[in-house]
Amino acid sequence: MHGFQWNNGVLTDLGTLRKKGSKNSSFASAVNNFGWVSGYSENGTVDPNTGFPVAHAVVWKNGKITDIGTFGGTQSAAMTLNDLGQVIGGSLNNIDDPWSAVFVTGFGNLAYPGTTQMRAFVWQDGKKYDLGTLGGPDAFAYAINFFGQIAGESYTNSTPNPTTGIPTVDPFLWTKGEMIDLGSLGGTIGYPVWLNDWGQVVGFSNLTGDAVYHGFLWRNGKMNDLLPASGGNYSWALWINDLNDVIGASSLSGDQLWDATLWQSGTSIDLGVLGQDSCSEAWSINDFRQIVGVSNECGSSERAFLWQNGSMVDLNLLVENPSNLYLYAGTYINDSGEIVVQGVLPSGDVHTALLVPDGDCKEGCEQRILASQNTVVRANAVPTSQAAGKQAKWLRNRLGQRFALPGQH
Repeated sequence: MHGFQWNNGVLTDLGTLRKKGSKNSSFASAVNNFGWVSGYSENGTVDPNTGFPVAHAVVWKNGKITDIGTFGGTQSAAMTLNDLGQVIGGSLNNIDDPWSAVFVTGFGNLAYPGTTQMRAFVWQDGKKYDLGTLGGPDAFAYAINFFGQIAGESYTNSTPNPTTGIPTVDPFLWTKGEMIDLGSLGGTIGYPVWLNDWGQVVGFSNLTGDAVYHGFLWRNGKMNDLLPASGGNYSWALWINDLNDVIGASSLSGDQLWDATLWQSGTSIDLGVLGQDSCSEAWSINDFRQIVGVSNECGSSERAFLWQNGSMVDLNLLVENPSNLYLYAGTYINDSGEIVVQGVLPSGDVHTALLVPDGDCKEGCEQRILASQNTVVRANAVPTSQAAGKQAKWLRNRLGQRFALPGQH
């Protein structure tokens, strides 16, 4: 698998840290407005301590790949970057750490495990800086905003908790050279997913006892509990825009089903599902409160949706001259209304697509929407379980590959 960059209809292979044609993988995680791309790449060597390939954080600029390297360990990964050229992620150092394996596989989002400490970093102008920790041995940086504020997570100590068997993990905000502990909703595990340009952070946190988790919104020095919208015990936040709107999902009564959720001005709003579907989840929101995500049968028969002005619509129905690419997940929407989606062909092959707004929904479009109201999935849709088997095994995501973290826009 190779990272790619798509621009003006041209798909470019970004290559790896070895020459083209080598059997090594790379992954592009984000792009900024100048076309810089962050990610990570295998370099053709093997970690002698684990037997896994070695992968390093990289940045692609003007067609060239730069190895960001590590802090002396074998693995690193770059998660995203901003227009200041600041790249953030996590890197192993050379200090042995018994808690590293749990942190890397459970929270760290490296391509492969390691045996030494993992540290959050920011890279700029050829220099990489260790952001430190909240008191424990490991930390990882997930997101950075336009002003260089960074959200991540860190162990706060090295003492395992009886409820989880690992040390406490708290989300942090790194700003003005200081790492701020964002605290928790009472539990001992919490982590961020995104932040906006106001330094407001969203994510998940366990409640007291570590049996249940809720989404959180941290702002003005306080972690706010994002309560489930429809009677369930669980909620999770996946995105925040610059208007302080938060989206994600929350479980329904009985905790067997879940619905896409919008938290707005302290209120939890259930966005519902498409047709007769059972579950949904919101993945991205722009500053015009347009929301994209996935509606499904709680893990199968998925279809991408667009929600706006109180209405949820199957994105497949908005495409004029429909192709045989079935859109099963809306992953990102920008302020121009352009939507990045994942689709699957009848063969089971998975492709990315870009949807570009082109006028209003006319009569044919409206008829397709009306006809779909009581239809669960399109007749020729390929179950996305077939698509999952096509994904490269070396790439893991702490959220089960439900979404990819996009770059700044």
